[in-house]
Amino acid sequence: MQGSLNKPLGEKDYQELLHKREKDRDKNRKSWGTVEKIKDLKEGYLSQVVHKIAKLMVEHNAIVVFEDLNFGFKKGRFKVEKQVYQKLEKMLIDKLNYLVFKDKNPNEAGGLLNALQLTAPFVSFQGLGKQTGFIFYVPAYHTSKVCPATGFVNLLYPRYETIKKAQEFCKKFNKICFNKEQNCFEFHFHYEKFTNKAEGGRQDWVLCSHDVRLENFKNGKSQWQTREINLNEKMEKLFKDYLIDFDDGQCLIEKIAQQDKSEFFKSLLRLLKLTLQMRNNRIGKDEDWLISPVKDSEGNFFDSRKADTSMPQNADANGAYHIALKGLLMLEQLRNSENENFKPDLSNKAWYEFLAERHGNKSSN
Repeated sequence: MQGSLNKPLGEKDYQELLHKREKDRDKNRKSWGTVEKIKDLKEGYLSQVVHKIAKLMVEHNAIVVFEDLNFGFKKGRFKVEKQVYQKLEKMLIDKLNYLVFKDKNPNEAGGLLNALQLTAPFVSFQGLGKQTGFIFYVPAYHTSKVCPATGFVNLLYPRYETIKKAQEFCKKFNKICFNKEQNCFEFHFHYEKFTNKAEGGRQDWVLCSHDVRLENFKNGKSQWQTREINLNEKMEKLFKDYLIDFDDGQCLIEKIAQQDKSEFFKSLLRLLKLTLQMRNNRIGKDEDWLISPVKDSEGNFFDSRKADTSMPQNADANGAYHIALKGLLMLEQLRNSENENFKPDLSNKAWYEFLAERHGNKSSN
């Protein structure tokens, strides 16, 4: 189940209302009345969101998993400010501490005379730790940029430093070739040749120059803009410009390593970096989608713009999906533990192992 909370009760669109109030505030900066109205609107919105979450918890016998803000709140990843995010947490904790539904029979679980207690009383954010009742906190590392169909996580981070380093980087691939049948360039690699950070997860992958990516850049006026990059077209042009024949499907690593121009490697590594860029957003537009550079078991590339409702419908939903999966990992560890002082293992290694096992492809290509 997934959806927007802009309309928590299916009526008012709070995103539109807040945009309107914010514009009014810009026009009336000295009007405290306008500021107070925005505060009241946010309070009303959050109370409705909290009610909806509490109802879903009871209906589905569910826990709530939040990103642990102690691991570093990254403003660029959030569409709400930290204060509002924490206010949502506190309001939810307070409600779940004494949960009553007015439409239930007073003696029924969750009724007026038989309230549910699903959290401990709120004391402070510092004192929450990793859990309060049915609310859990997990690190968000590698959750928003994970392919939900394969579990692929980018740990390569290609960037140009020198010609020699670029040559050495390219030599680490098992194979670089043009797949004529699929009409794309393929980069076959084994993670252990590049980094030990992928320990526990699948090692063998094939990246493909599939589809387009959105590249955000600063123009001559130092303003941010977005351009579409067709990966395959750009790679074809690059290789043709440097007289590298790729049509025969043979491995290109030796020909690439023989290049001695910095511009060639700067362009190639930029295109490879864009190939690995799963999350794409357009400046000034409400456009934020996820696309994978690797094929799933059926030979398809995950694309949130084309995904059905059983998969994340956008990049935000993908982040939430993998935050929830970390919660599932924690629950599985808890169920399998016989230790009274249980502590979850949410290390990167444990997370990569979980993803690999979930997708059934720990070491296969």
